[in-house]
Amino acid sequence: MGGLAHYLEKAGIPTSQISLIRKHTEELRPPRALFVPFELGRPFGNPNDPDLQRAVLRSALELLTENNGPIIADFKYLDDCKIQDSSSMTGWACPVNLEKPTSVVKDLDKLTSQLMQEIRLLEPWYHESMKNLKGRKLNGLTNYTNEELIIFLINFIKNPNLDSFIVNEPIERALKLACDDLKYFYFQAALARPDGASDLKINEWLYRRTHLGKAFLQIREICLNHTSKKLSISGRTNFVPNAML
Repeated sequence: MGGLAHYLEKAGIPTSQISLIRKHTEELRPPRALFVPFELGRPFGNPNDPDLQRAVLRSALELLTENNGPIIADFKYLDDCKIQDSSSMTGWACPVNLEKPTSVVKDLDKLTSQLMQEIRLLEPWYHESMKNLKGRKLNGLTNYTNEELIIFLINFIKNPNLDSFIVNEPIERALKLACDDLKYFYFQAALARPDGASDLKINEWLYRRTHLGKAFLQIREICLNHTSKKLSISGRTNFVPNAML
């Protein structure tokens, strides 16, 4: 869309766009862009939140008054609403209190134990969510158990040159499937809380308040610095939403 905006502007049609990946927008340099901290596929934020969605649209349209581009403006509505700080989210987006993780864990055996403990604590709430959703589940992308997926990810952190652990899948695809399967298990457990939570708040809980989120950050860094171009590309897009960086 950023490239198309240049052609429209040359034809005399002013443009404004919504950006979900800031780096791409910076490189394309569209005349006007509004950067929003939402996950891919949801440029207007959470579903069933018309006030937020109108605010995004209004902010994007207001950029049409700017004539000295290229401009990348940051969406400020979330700051104005004073969304709950992640440091106080223990027990909020998730029905159980989890041990607070450290930024980087060098003792991978300890990290394995911590991840296994998180799985055990979340399992009852995952099954409760399954009941609430009449058997529908978010995870199930692979045929492996959560414990097996954790071992796969830990083995990759220990040895980034590991061959793929899923038959007929390259390592970058296997990593994405394993991470997504675990992520959706955590998401489903969090959804068991009766008062609900937005995707943004659940993401904040996952990536800032769980050991799994910290493991994803480590995997992302490993991939970004990997000699494999495919893993490097995968690290930029597959493991941590841009809004959580």
